[in-house]
Amino acid sequence: MRFVDALMNHGASNPEKVAIQLPDRAVTFGMVASGIRSVTSAILSSGIERGQTIGVRIENQIRHLIVVSALYRLGVVSVSLSGQEDPISAGFKIDATISDGLQSPMRVGRTITLKDEWFTLGVNPEHQILGFASDTQLARIIMSSGTTGIPKAIGHTVKTVEDRIAIGHQTLAITQWDRMLCLPLLTSSLGFGSALQALAYGRSVVIAESATDALEMIGLHAVDLLVCNPQHLQAMVEAHHDMPVQTPSLKLIKYGGDSLPLELALLVQKKFCKDMLCVYSSTETGPIALGDNAHIFDKSGVTGMIAPWVKVEIVDTEGKPVAAGREGRLRVKSPWQGYDLKIGPEAAGDWMYTGDFGSISPNGALSLIGRASDAIMIDDTLVAPEAIERALYGFPGIDDVAALGMPAANHQQEIWLVIASQTGVDEAGIRTFLAMKNPLWTIARITFSPLIDRNKMGKIVRHAMRKKLLNN
Repeated sequence: MRFVDALMNHGASNPEKVAIQLPDRAVTFGMVASGIRSVTSAILSSGIERGQTIGVRIENQIRHLIVVSALYRLGVVSVSLSGQEDPISAGFKIDATISDGLQSPMRVGRTITLKDEWFTLGVNPEHQILGFASDTQLARIIMSSGTTGIPKAIGHTVKTVEDRIAIGHQTLAITQWDRMLCLPLLTSSLGFGSALQALAYGRSVVIAESATDALEMIGLHAVDLLVCNPQHLQAMVEAHHDMPVQTPSLKLIKYGGDSLPLELALLVQKKFCKDMLCVYSSTETGPIALGDNAHIFDKSGVTGMIAPWVKVEIVDTEGKPVAAGREGRLRVKSPWQGYDLKIGPEAAGDWMYTGDFGSISPNGALSLIGRASDAIMIDDTLVAPEAIERALYGFPGIDDVAALGMPAANHQQEIWLVIASQTGVDEAGIRTFLAMKNPLWTIARITFSPLIDRNKMGKIVRHAMRKKLLNN
């Protein structure tokens, strides 16, 4: 299945069905298909050629999706850009950038201005739509700096793109659904992939700009599937206090990006939907583990069962597999694995180290403790900052929190907390509470910030926070 062909077919067979619903307007499958055809001609007229790599810096989410679809249809490699990415440092070259005015400090080839008339030009019969020559060709580049701050560009072939759309849709087959509310931006990896999983199979995508909008639109449009990350769910729980709406249409909540504190999971289940699906994945490999309610509400920290299509190992510092139940670094092999463009496509078959550390039970359940690069060495023992943050969920006065490993004397580390709070907190109480949870959780310093730095997936960007604290 070529996802663009599927969109065009839906446009012909079911043109009046809503494809994308925004708070103030909607576009149908017929409109999306017409837009793709028209933009295809506009792109060809702009001088873009098959096989080139084109950056897409378009803030309007619907137009962004249509332009990427048109590029894919033409056999042009696309990469979504938000404004700060540096392709050169990430290891690839952009031939041109299509932009609707979103500025960037980086030089990324010539800039082609997206114009309104691109969507109304119609089809030029002289233009040939060749597409990609084979499934092994590079089709899409996804910028994945993660939480390390090191630029990384992951290349996906046509087969990888298509297979991930199919398997992503299959993971949602545990319930019948027709309308997905997608809280991650369509310009993000999770948002774009989720939207394609819905649209390629003729389902509708609802886009909300805030937690309040999400609550309103779930009821207004009878949304039955919610795709989000834990930060979205936290915001929805908080918004629900002031707007306690009912969400009876919701059948399933799918989330990824980070683990869900047990207390938050219970609130989500009580307020919104009893069934949840945790999908642990990476830009490089796609879905790795799937967890239903039994895993989400498991206090041992189980993420889910390892997906049958991937191979996962826990290894020691020398790269040797450890026994079941032992902790170590996580590495993965996937049949539709992307590759770091700095290394090249030959790296697609190698083990991919996710940067997480955890364990695998004898029955194949994956437990994640935290990011290996973020682990804090205290008295020769690795401490996961994520565990500290989960323990503080719901502590009086804490709106958000980050635990960081900071340099101490004699090349050791100590634990600092950065707290976002509107009401103030009991600092002594926090220290006592954490020490009772774990004697190693001794807090050297507590500082305050209006916001905790997080990336598009809701993960804490610890390197940026550490750098900021050290420079102050």
